[in-house]
Amino acid sequence: MTTKHEETAAAEETVEEAAVDEIVDEADDEAVDGEPKGKRRSWRGAVLGAVAGLLVASLAASTWLWIRADGEAGRLGAERALRVEVAGAASSFGRSLLSYDYQDLQTTRSTLMAQATGDFLATYDEAFGGVMEQVIIKLQAVSQANVREVYLSDVDEGSAHAIVVVDQQVKTKEAIKTVRDSHLKISLVKEKGAWKINEVTVLGAAKEQETTLDGNPLPTATPTPTPTKKK
Repeated sequence: MTTKHEETAAAEETVEEAAVDEIVDEADDEAVDGEPKGKRRSWRGAVLGAVAGLLVASLAASTWLWIRADGEAGRLGAERALRVEVAGAASSFGRSLLSYDYQDLQTTRSTLMAQATGDFLATYDEAFGGVMEQVIIKLQAVSQANVREVYLSDVDEGSAHAIVVVDQQVKTKEAIKTVRDSHLKISLVKEKGAWKINEVTVLGAAKEQETTLDGNPLPTATPTPTPTKKK
């Protein structure tokens, strides 16, 4: 099956041969009377050889550029796929970390445990299984989180770092608190083909607003229940 590249090469070769024939014909017409035909044929062959050499060099150069461009595109595609994969893991974790329901905290813990590894497991259990869990239950807190942005750095095949920006709304039996632009600093490692979180730091939020259940603003804000905060 003839490829587009081969068809182009064949067309270029046909054009070059036609051009050579025209040059040689003009040279034959202008040749001195009595010049041996063998000499004219030798001269014609030299021209054809030179043009053929140029054509081969041109084709080789274009083929090398095509292979190089194709390889570069493949490398960039692999890098983009890697970053999308890491961003997806970081985004999922950020949403899971700041979303919870006081009636089913075990589901939140199980979800996070599946996404985390290393030191974070012990840190989370220490924080979540203690005072924080009691506060969430006492306030009857239900939190919903929405990831707005994920910024990546130092991404390679085995590790990465991310800043995850999250908006959060926490509804308790007493009030509704909206927290915007919470920043989570996350470290990830790849284990058995999956990205896991091994460290997270809550950097703070840009804006917090607390209202009554009816939507009336409250003068002061109370601490937002957050499952973990590693310093």
